[in-house]
Amino acid sequence: MKTLLFASALAALALSSPASAASIRLCTGAESGNYFAAGDAIAKMAGRSLDVVNVPTEGTIDNLERLLDLPANDPNACDAMIGQPDGPVYVGRSSPAKVKKLRQVASLHREYLHVLCGAKSGVDDLSDLESDPKKYSIAIGEPGSGAWLIWQNIIAEDEDYGLVPVRNEGGVLALSAVSSGEATCMLVPAGLKNGTANEADQTYGDTVILAGANDRDFDDATDIKGDPLYVYEDIPARTYPKALQAGWFGSRSTITWNAAVFVNTERFDAKTLPAFVQAAARAAAGIKAEYGK
Repeated sequence: MKTLLFASALAALALSSPASAASIRLCTGAESGNYFAAGDAIAKMAGRSLDVVNVPTEGTIDNLERLLDLPANDPNACDAMIGQPDGPVYVGRSSPAKVKKLRQVASLHREYLHVLCGAKSGVDDLSDLESDPKKYSIAIGEPGSGAWLIWQNIIAEDEDYGLVPVRNEGGVLALSAVSSGEATCMLVPAGLKNGTANEADQTYGDTVILAGANDRDFDDATDIKGDPLYVYEDIPARTYPKALQAGWFGSRSTITWNAAVFVNTERFDAKTLPAFVQAAARAAAGIKAEYGK
């Protein structure tokens, strides 16, 4: 009888544990993307000390829903995630209590807002759109996508952008729309040499240009720690050498940020959290070397 009671107590303790030391579910992104590859790097760095399971998802907003909204015992839930730092900012506007559960434990590779516009549109910076918003339009992907997310934060910093008509298309469909003039511009928040920007450079270079994003209203945006959310940097010249940045003066200034690793602190205990933080921090150097600092 004592043996049975002891076994029952152990089982109850296991069920109540915030995150099992045997398995941490890390939500990342599409299997073909940089977030998933970064998740693999963290899982390998964790090695035998912690079983990190890399979970493919639809991106930052999907990750946050799995991390904060689903109960820990849901098979689709996450314990940690990789995503854009503006994701928690977006969630925090409507649900500040939720983001208090979040802790950023690592900073990964740098990402850039690629603004691709029609060559005949006369637009060479994102800020041109707010000068006459009804004249222009922008493709921002499906709701919940990375481009959609950053557009919500741009509107939060300058409500004039909210007057610009949007198209919920991304990738080659958005490129085609920009090329034909059906849309003025499209947003591609991603690391350098990403697939969509490369496609624009290789296939649409005669009708699509790489524009900047230099509206100083973006300076006021902060992350969940209160630090600047975006910084301004150049997309280095010759990154897209065939057409988008052909010639001597091809660099383009835009807003940038570092992808980040977040955890739900309620799903980690005193043993698993340090082990995961250490794995993420050690993997970060290799991830930055591969995808950009």
